[in-house]
Amino acid sequence: MKHARNAGPDLAFRLGRRVVTAVADDMSTTQRVGAGVVAALVAISPFGAWSEVEAQADPLAAGTPVEVGPFEVTVEKAATADELGHLVPQPGNHMLAVVANVTNTGDVPEYGVTLSKAIPAPQNAGIVPEEPLEDLGADAGTVTGDPAVPGGDASSSAEPSASHPPGEPEDLKLPSATIVNIEDGTSMSILNPGVTHRVALIWEQSGTWSGTELPLEVVELEWVEEDPLGLDDGHWFANEVAFQGQVPVQPARQADDDEGASTEAEQQ
Repeated sequence: MKHARNAGPDLAFRLGRRVVTAVADDMSTTQRVGAGVVAALVAISPFGAWSEVEAQADPLAAGTPVEVGPFEVTVEKAATADELGHLVPQPGNHMLAVVANVTNTGDVPEYGVTLSKAIPAPQNAGIVPEEPLEDLGADAGTVTGDPAVPGGDASSSAEPSASHPPGEPEDLKLPSATIVNIEDGTSMSILNPGVTHRVALIWEQSGTWSGTELPLEVVELEWVEEDPLGLDDGHWFANEVAFQGQVPVQPARQADDDEGASTEAEQQ
């Protein structure tokens, strides 16, 4: 399925404007107004309006398979957990897992990162954004203050980054999912052809998010045989959103014992 953008409306508008301009000098005022209305109608119909509908994403529903790039993806559910194995959130946050059955329908292995391109972090769902580079430097003990001033290093003088305004986490770059094979809890780096894997795509989510449905999108993947810039031939390119929908979220349960990433995500 293709969701290519259509240049029809712009083309129709330009053609209509040229026609009106070419004959305007020979028209009365009333005639000019009429020609303008006709040009406007041409710009939005018939194929202008059709193009707008064509660009809309198809519905995404739990349990319904969709095809995107080299994958057939069936989203099963979404669930939150206080922690998932070695994935432990910051205090007050939790982990969000989207469970899906994924089949590589091609004839060559595909990277897990390609799947993460197809299912990006949900927007407006409290996903914790990536840390700015300056914050990562502070964690590593990098000196960012004036070394001549006592205590002038990153650990004591760092201030909130201007690129991380309080209360606006969605303005920052959201991380790619950590993909885990639910069967054995291992990282899913390769998806072999003809094999169906039950996976969990995992992000850290803010504890302040209280929604009951997750706005999930699946992005169209297009194969690029030759990169115009010659930098990366033969790769999958993430295009526009192909499917979108609301997936119910199962809230975190109080676990009686420690459970691994695959066990807790699967049992919720």
